[in-house]
Amino acid sequence: MANLSPESATTAHHSPGLAAMPLLRSRRGRWLGGVCSGLGRGSRARTAWIRVGFVAATLAGGLGLLVYMTCWLIVPLDDAAEEDGDSRRTIVVLAQVCAAGMGLLSLGAIAGVATVFGFGWVVLALGAAVLAAILAAWPRIGSVWAILPLIALAVPSAAVAGYGVRLDPRTGPLVIRPRILHPAAYQAGLGTTLIDLRRTQLPATGTVSLHIAGGLRRTIVALPHDQCVRVDVRYHISPLVGVLAATLVRHGMLVPAVVVFGSLRGGASGEIVHGGPLDARPQLKIDFTSLGGSLYVRDYPDSVRPNLAPNWPGFEVHPEPSPRTKGLRKRARQALLRSWSERLRVELRSAREVNPLIPGPCGPR
Repeated sequence: MANLSPESATTAHHSPGLAAMPLLRSRRGRWLGGVCSGLGRGSRARTAWIRVGFVAATLAGGLGLLVYMTCWLIVPLDDAAEEDGDSRRTIVVLAQVCAAGMGLLSLGAIAGVATVFGFGWVVLALGAAVLAAILAAWPRIGSVWAILPLIALAVPSAAVAGYGVRLDPRTGPLVIRPRILHPAAYQAGLGTTLIDLRRTQLPATGTVSLHIAGGLRRTIVALPHDQCVRVDVRYHISPLVGVLAATLVRHGMLVPAVVVFGSLRGGASGEIVHGGPLDARPQLKIDFTSLGGSLYVRDYPDSVRPNLAPNWPGFEVHPEPSPRTKGLRKRARQALLRSWSERLRVELRSAREVNPLIPGPCGPR
């Protein structure tokens, strides 16, 4: 077998078929910046699979887009002298599109929030001004893209208004103490809402309707502690808005609920009736809608502050049954029963204190 000369060895080492191809963004077959086609040519992998990988990484957490943009800025073109100007123009256009998109999203968010707080008329006036400006400058603009700001203003505002989302702009707690109970409508704000009826003059009989539009936080209806009032609550809670509300108020995941005299209900809508059949007692009909906040309805003593203790006196206590001790050794059985006896004493004491108070004045004493 013949030996290779140094010149032959050098030639074989630098053969085009064996040399690694440099990493360059490809000009041919590119879709955007030529990153995927360049990687495919340099690694001899299928460009389609590389594109799929970038898309999957982008959808999973945005890392694919970040890596692609970094390669676009760092990796040179295979013909940089000829394509450098085109590359820079593409990057400028992409930056302009991203900036315009962020601006339109911000404009839509402002319009939606303004409509939520009852300033839809401001959005309407601003939209009319934008439309007038577009029509006046149309001969010079001459592009349908000019109506995008108008769309960004109109669509979120119309969606919020159509969905019935409404909030009072007040951020602090709202306390309402009417002197005489009569049909009324109440609008909650960003804080808690207390409708205190403990000192309110209630009718002897008949029905009084309250329409309550709850907000992001809880709403409390405090009834007198010494008078039986039949309560009929019909509620509807917007689950989607509740999730968004949890993000806005930064209180974790809000779990909206309706609690009427210790009876806890969840879900988006329903009805709770408390107080037995309607006879010679006043009836309070509450139509409650909420953007994610809960509703509490019950009697509260004058010594209790409903805003601080909405769950007073607590929920019904059910003493723990005796544990099963079959198969346990004597010492383990005695320890288990001793622990259960201690818990049972506490639970029985709580049951004697709490359970009689839960039904309120309408329940048996």
